[in-house]
Amino acid sequence: MLRQNTPSTELQSKLAHASSYAQWANHAAALDKHSAMDDWRRNEVSRDYDYRTVRQRLEHLSVLRSCGSFAKLMFALDEGIHGNFAGMGKAALYNHARMGTKHLIHQYIEQVCLSLEAIDGVDEQVIALDGRRDFFVRASQCFGRSALMLSGGAMLGYFHVGVIKALLEQRLLPKIISGSSAGSLIAAIVCTHRDDELAERLQPERLIFKYAHSGTRRRSPLSSLLQAQDVTLHVHGLIPDLTFAEAYQVSGRHLNITVTGLETQQAPRLLNAITAPNVLIRSAILASTAVMGIIPPVSLQARNAAGQQVPYLAEQRWIDGSFSDDLPAKRLGRLYGVNHFISSMANPAALVLTANPNARHGFFKRVLEQHIRLGRTLATGLLRLGRNQLQMRNPTLARWQHLGHSMLVQDYTADINIFLDKRWHNPLKLLTPLPVQQVKQLVSAGEHATWERMEMIRNCTAISRTLDQILLRHGWQNRC
Repeated sequence: MLRQNTPSTELQSKLAHASSYAQWANHAAALDKHSAMDDWRRNEVSRDYDYRTVRQRLEHLSVLRSCGSFAKLMFALDEGIHGNFAGMGKAALYNHARMGTKHLIHQYIEQVCLSLEAIDGVDEQVIALDGRRDFFVRASQCFGRSALMLSGGAMLGYFHVGVIKALLEQRLLPKIISGSSAGSLIAAIVCTHRDDELAERLQPERLIFKYAHSGTRRRSPLSSLLQAQDVTLHVHGLIPDLTFAEAYQVSGRHLNITVTGLETQQAPRLLNAITAPNVLIRSAILASTAVMGIIPPVSLQARNAAGQQVPYLAEQRWIDGSFSDDLPAKRLGRLYGVNHFISSMANPAALVLTANPNARHGFFKRVLEQHIRLGRTLATGLLRLGRNQLQMRNPTLARWQHLGHSMLVQDYTADINIFLDKRWHNPLKLLTPLPVQQVKQLVSAGEHATWERMEMIRNCTAISRTLDQILLRHGWQNRC
């Protein structure tokens, strides 16, 4: 006997086959209504945040703004403006309904944004310009800003393209973007071109590999693996010949690329317009995508004062950035004042080592997390054993041991996580060029995964985006 489709399963199917965010959001709203999540959103009560404090503050700001008490409103906002006020930034609050969280939280964030705009619009006789400038600069520094981190992932890196496209479409793409390994290439495409060029630059047909030895006959899976010349030609075809500093002038975005030192004594580096302004982006990508044992380590290149290409840290060579710092949150925080992170995760090692933080809580999720934690702890302990002796006896093996340990101890989650659903992948296929149809499937997977988190991203970045717009409007600070 055939099962009849329920309204819920039909809506789930429509979500999975949506071709745009508008279409997806329409089906998601219908599913929220059908599953009573609309009622959950309307009911402001929850143990996950202090709803009483949020309600009280919302009403206080609303009264001050409607009465035109702008000096008091500015003082009230000065008392505390941050993203996790009363716990309302918790990811758990966004794991129920698909179209956002409690209406009270949406209303509070909207009220803060309206209040900021109201203060910006007052006459100088009410609040002096200098006073307003100091307030907005201080509020921006206190509230912080968001960054998007693109993980490594080899051929799975096409997933990031879908993430970028979805965020661009909704005008939610952060100005600060980091990339490791495959993520470094996608981040560089975005940060070396103007916004009006990106729709064309991110077409799957432009992104597929057109490698040098495509005419040679490949007799085994190993012979199909990418070679250094393939990657070099691919990078040169997609990325203009720019330094990090020059790229910022083109796009207005801060590009960050992680590279891992070949030797265990070398600390990983985060290359950008602040730490390495004259380094050539192409060489940084080639270094960050160099997989030891398959693609040789790379020496970084820079442009000197005369405009000539010269070695950068000539005595050092670099490999895949995802080995040491796939999601460089701490470094981004120090350099740019970032305190809110969005990750696009396609790293096959991380997908195995980390339970999807977006999954609904339940017994099997808890069991999976326990097994993953136990496995990582055991593996980390084993990799620590005999490290010094191995370094003396077999430096190459010691290097692999060091890289393995670095991968295990990393944190692969952020404040908002966009995870590739599929967890297990054939290692040989990860470094084999994909046909355009498979590239399109990964791009589509990235878009759908981002749509699932879109309202959380919109909500959690609304205040910082409002502050950015105000500061940019007046030229009060060189915001990125």
